[in-house]
Amino acid sequence: MANERWNLNTTSDLTAEPGTPVGLVNQPRTAAQRLTDRPSDYGEQIVPPKPLWYLDKAGEPHSLGVNEPHQFLLFWRSNVGDKAADLDDSYYMGVTGLQGVGVAGHRVTINATGEVLQPGGESSATISGFWDKSDPDDPMWTPIEPETEYTVTVAAHNQSGEFGPDSDELTITTPAVGYDTQQLTLPPRPPNDVDFAAPLPVITTSGGGGIQLRWTTVPNVTKYEIFDNPTPGTTDGMDSSRPGLNSRDVKLGEVNQPSAGTPTVTFTTPAYTTPRRRFALKVRAVRTNSYGTAYSEFSTPLRGALPASTVAPGTPGAPTLTVSPVVGGQVKLTISPPTINASNGAPEYYAVYDGTRQVAVVSSPLGAAPHVTLQYAAAQGYSFTVAAGNSVGVSNPSSALTGTVPTPAAPGAPTAVAVTNVTTTGLAVNWTAPASANPPVTSYKVYDGSTVKATVAAPATTTNLTGYSPQTAYSIQVAAVNGTGEGSKSSPAVTGTTPAT
Repeated sequence: MANERWNLNTTSDLTAEPGTPVGLVNQPRTAAQRLTDRPSDYGEQIVPPKPLWYLDKAGEPHSLGVNEPHQFLLFWRSNVGDKAADLDDSYYMGVTGLQGVGVAGHRVTINATGEVLQPGGESSATISGFWDKSDPDDPMWTPIEPETEYTVTVAAHNQSGEFGPDSDELTITTPAVGYDTQQLTLPPRPPNDVDFAAPLPVITTSGGGGIQLRWTTVPNVTKYEIFDNPTPGTTDGMDSSRPGLNSRDVKLGEVNQPSAGTPTVTFTTPAYTTPRRRFALKVRAVRTNSYGTAYSEFSTPLRGALPASTVAPGTPGAPTLTVSPVVGGQVKLTISPPTINASNGAPEYYAVYDGTRQVAVVSSPLGAAPHVTLQYAAAQGYSFTVAAGNSVGVSNPSSALTGTVPTPAAPGAPTAVAVTNVTTTGLAVNWTAPASANPPVTSYKVYDGSTVKATVAAPATTTNLTGYSPQTAYSIQVAAVNGTGEGSKSSPAVTGTTPAT
């Protein structure tokens, strides 16, 4: 009929405008028939709309629930229209307007043959099992199982039990372990409030001072590892041999999880021994149990620098030769640090002088003797002094170390050359090294007459010569070799003849 209209409050077709007396002219139609025959200008839906799953940030359907081995939690929306949604949306935005379209409940379909009915207009459901209607005459209650894939759709129905269209399919795989167990298998969270437990130490002794740290305990961990990066602010790539660490990260120590009920953890670093030394301290939690060992991410680095000394350092002791005598023009010095106390501040560097000329500047941790290597010419004299300095001032110079760089010379001749174990085809040669050599002996040449029969690396002083024939005469001498060349041969030569066969 030209003026036929629809009425949401009856299941009959009308022969007049709504609100006027009417009479039934046909048997009631099904919901599917009414949807098919609905005129194009019909303004409201007679059945609820198609539910829509929320989308994750990649645009993929997502349950937005916490999945457990024996249940999963679903969220959807049944509002009219397809409003964009992602993980930042409210879970319950889909409830808006449900009463206006007559949503009385939902049906969750699982793996095509399973069914769970959810009364009311809520757009969420916790599914721990479903009625498997593969056999409609004998539906079976089927619990949700771990490590199992389920295909899920949801449809809304109105007060008359008429269903709207199913949602798109959503695939869910249940985990092997539950949320509580996941806390024992997934990495722990990092300590997020690492701070100083005491003021930074001012260094007043050669032993230096440690930095005291404190943070809140992290649940379900075994211990904590503390690291420092002594060069913060520099480009520092990942260490491929130590996953999770940078190449300059230095482990300072670790501390066990305190007893239950202790709210905070404290740790004192090993002693820092250089004033104004920069640091970048960070902590990570470690859990070891039957599932293995898991590491948290690191806490935010705690950056800073040790306080400067408040007084200038004392006078160092006179430097000494690290290697004596001086060899090959390399003068190696060992610096004697000054005493550190309330009157003498900690050095930050040492300046080395030859007379009035500064020849080196070196820094070193307290309690250690710094070393300096200088290159001097042969026969060059020196008079070394050392001064210690920090941000407050510089000490008086130390007493002087004076001397002259010796002139390199070829080594002397080896002594006590002897021939033993003579056979028809060979013999053994032994000798004693020269008393001294500057530079040191690096090798020996063993001669038979004018022929070099063997070259032996120092410090060995023996060798076996082969390749002789019976009744062959020999005349053995040995010469030492160093950086300047070959020294003289031993004299006299050791002579003899190999025996007959």
